[in-house]
Amino acid sequence: MRITFYLCLLTLVACDSGIDSAQGPRFAIYRLKDTNLTASQIWDQPLDNLVLADNPFIGVNDLRSYKWQTHEFTVTAAVDSQLAQLRRTGPVGGIPFVVTVGNERIYLGAFWYAYSSMIAQVPYIDIILDPHRICKCQSVLVQDDKRNDVRIYRALKQVGILIE
Repeated sequence: MRITFYLCLLTLVACDSGIDSAQGPRFAIYRLKDTNLTASQIWDQPLDNLVLADNPFIGVNDLRSYKWQTHEFTVTAAVDSQLAQLRRTGPVGGIPFVVTVGNERIYLGAFWYAYSSMIAQVPYIDIILDPHRICKCQSVLVQDDKRNDVRIYRALKQVGILIE
């Protein structure tokens, strides 16, 4: 009986791990559950304090390619449509997202607008421009480029979409 209980418990935990056993931890971009928050309101918040949406906004299956040197990426038509929707509704402070690999939160980013009067304090995707690219944070106070995290590199390489 105990063995059955522990096997069921292990199965439940594995179902929510964000890890595909065949391919390892998966890359994803999550929006926040509270869609009223702007990126500028939460720049200083610890990542673990942010409540993520239930499902990824961009999952690894939505990506067609990712160029590591420039951080340009291509997505499916469905995600392109979602990004087009964001173009119509953007606050000046940006729309926050969190990049994850498996259950690990790697960094906070923002969907940003070229017309914003603010400077992004986090890596950002200017959703008005094409191609899609995660741009480096422009703040002189931030020296660490979290876009180059080795966990992201490995996750993208494992699924075969990374262009080096």
